[in-house]
Amino acid sequence: MDAIDLVVFDVDGVLIDVRASYNEAARQTVEHFLGASVGGWLTDEEMAALRVAGGFNDEWDVAAVATWAQKDGRRDLRALAREAKLAGGGVEGAVRAAGLAQEPGRDVVLGVFCEIYAGTARVEEMYGRPPVLASPRDGLWQQERRLVEAAELLLLRAPKAIYTGRTLGELRASAERFGFAIHFPENFCLTGDGPYRKPDGQGLRYLAEAVRASQVLMVGDNVDDFLTVDGARRIDPSRRYDFCGVVGGALGEHAEEVFTELGVEAIAPSTSELLRWLRGA
Repeated sequence: MDAIDLVVFDVDGVLIDVRASYNEAARQTVEHFLGASVGGWLTDEEMAALRVAGGFNDEWDVAAVATWAQKDGRRDLRALAREAKLAGGGVEGAVRAAGLAQEPGRDVVLGVFCEIYAGTARVEEMYGRPPVLASPRDGLWQQERRLVEAAELLLLRAPKAIYTGRTLGELRASAERFGFAIHFPENFCLTGDGPYRKPDGQGLRYLAEAVRASQVLMVGDNVDDFLTVDGARRIDPSRRYDFCGVVGGALGEHAEEVFTELGVEAIAPSTSELLRWLRGA
């Protein structure tokens, strides 16, 4: 991967550890609808299994499927994930595979998830949604921690961009908190509420054209990140698009196996290790 002239980062699991925020928000969202359960309704391993199926880039979709499935009596979410993958992945694949009744509605689940993640005071600022929970609460986004230091990004000479499933409001809050905003101007940040959504390869093409890059490296931790690169290759053969999978994020213990099976160009134990390699350190 010589002569890389644009590095595009996913955020969750790559720049920021979200296990105590998004993962926990998904769990608490399911509990909101189904009540408390001994052992919990949704584990990190079950979330990882759903992400392996593809199409689950947003944790509120994980929460919705977990709620619908277990309300219908489906307790084995790993088996459901395998069925969803065969049916095309994502919410639609899970619904087709298991015939899930989508109750409560997806937007209702989203409203609860957003307030649990953002907190009552900031849910409207982050998502443009009014509070829906009976009692005010603090947002779990404050439990996030950085996976790289801002100085590490400063030392990377290649142009940098972000392609994330986060909304712009979510990205702004965390980027300002961790000092990443200076490295990623908003015109080089594609978010889930913008014109491109992963795994749309057009988003990568847009970023590449913006800096006239000929070789692009995307850094991600999820199947949808790889599918984004694969899509860009199909629609834009004039450029080279490579992918580096970071382990320990969305796919949990499955990451290295999944990335190897996909045939990615590189696998990194952490984003910091990748940045050191890119600097030649």
